[in-house]
Amino acid sequence: GTFTRENLDFSEDVRHLAERGFKNISIEPVVTDVSCSYALQDADKETIFKEYDKLTDIYLEYAKKGKKFEFFHFNIDLNQGPCVVKRVSGCGAGTEYIAVSPEGDIYPCHQFVGNINFKLGNIYDEHFENRLYDEFNRAHIYNKEKCVNCWAKFYCSGGCHANAYQMNKDIRQPYELGCELEKKRIECAIAIKAFLLSQDEYTQQ
Repeated sequence: GTFTRENLDFSEDVRHLAERGFKNISIEPVVTDVSCSYALQDADKETIFKEYDKLTDIYLEYAKKGKKFEFFHFNIDLNQGPCVVKRVSGCGAGTEYIAVSPEGDIYPCHQFVGNINFKLGNIYDEHFENRLYDEFNRAHIYNKEKCVNCWAKFYCSGGCHANAYQMNKDIRQPYELGCELEKKRIECAIAIKAFLLSQDEYTQQ
């Protein structure tokens, strides 16, 4: 699902799905032009943070009852995690992932479809725009100024290139509100992991 400025109480949406037996749930924040009435604003940040805290409590409530469900954004591997390549650049747009339009046009990912500036080529053409491949390949955390000193960089891996372009017209300039929300989700995930591990240790004594 997706939450917008018009339904910031998304923790209750997750609870609703969990109550109906869904075991794998994901509720994503909307990313759209800031002029849209439903676009998330910086002023919404604290409300969203509180919702993630509520969602953490809901998640643990269900886990304690033996009815644990998976929430996509709380699934992080603190023991090993992804390989170093994925940690440095998690978004595979334009390098290991593409989207093809009905006309055969090739783009770095589905969110770039229709933007002629990001057209890589066409399946009926032999020409391929290597310049764009190189541009996306170099868009990793060490080439993103805001990422270099961020404590969460090896978990978000630089974020979504399409979101960065949508907000800043630059794939190397991360979407700032998206960064703040990602860090909050990681904090919640760590808190959940710590609690569940402490419970495991207690029950094994």
